[in-house]
This record gives sequence, structure tokens and C-alpha cells, in this order.
Amino acid sequence: MKRYSAHQPAPYGLYISPRRLDVRFVGADDETLDGREGAVYRRVPSWLAVLLAPALGGVFVLAFPIIVVAAIVGALGGALFKNVGHRHGYVARSGWQPAASYFDKTATPRDEGEHKDDELTDLDAEVGPKASAEKQTDDKA
Repeated sequence: MKRYSAHQPAPYGLYISPRRLDVRFVGADDETLDGREGAVYRRVPSWLAVLLAPALGGVFVLAFPIIVVAAIVGALGGALFKNVGHRHGYVARSGWQPAASYFDKTATPRDEGEHKDDELTDLDAEVGPKASAEKQTDDKA
């Protein structure tokens, strides 16, 4: 079987990377194979994908109730650890909070007028002439 790497032109078909657990589809011949960096993909024959589709769907249907029960147990277990007052209860919860990285709880709020005037005057002195020159060239065109 021929191997394809990510961002390489590939023929129409379904591609799988078993080591990185990634599946990609290429919709037209010589279209780039979008994928993870460093992943090596192999083309899955269309007839094999058609034959395996009902089996994979059946596995999903059978595993879905188990996934739901595991999610409920995980949520209740996380809430229990949090509410019991366990010192490390936050570890049991899988709360993904990307915005929390922007908050610094140790910093004190800055005075808004602290550096505002000096910075704005420096910026206006630097950008003002360039902006008016560009505006004049746009008006002439």
C-alpha cells in the first residue's frame, strides 16, 4: 500500500492514520490531504469502507449507552468530590475552561488613566502623518 503524508496531493478516497488515530477524506484527485503533522496515511479501498460501515455503525449503537452512563457517572463523581470538600477534588472534574488562562487572579486592577495619555500621544504622533498621507492618495485615486 502506498503511504501519504499530511499536506501531500492524494487521489480521491478515504485515508486512515493508524498510529495517530486520524481519518481523512479527499474529495477530488490531486487534492491535498489535510491531516496532522507527521502523520502517515494509507488509503482505504472504497469497497472495504462500504463493507465496514454497518459494522462500525453497530459498534457505535452498542457502545453509545455505555458512553452515556460513563459520562453521567463521571459528572456525578466530579460533583461529589467537589462538594465533599476534598482538597484535590478539582482533579476529578474535567472542566475545560480556555478563557481561564486569560485571567490572572493575583494581579490588581490597573488604573485606566495610568499610561493612557502618554501612549496615545506617542502613537498619534507616529501614525498620524502616515494615515493622512494614505488618505490623500486614496482620495486622488
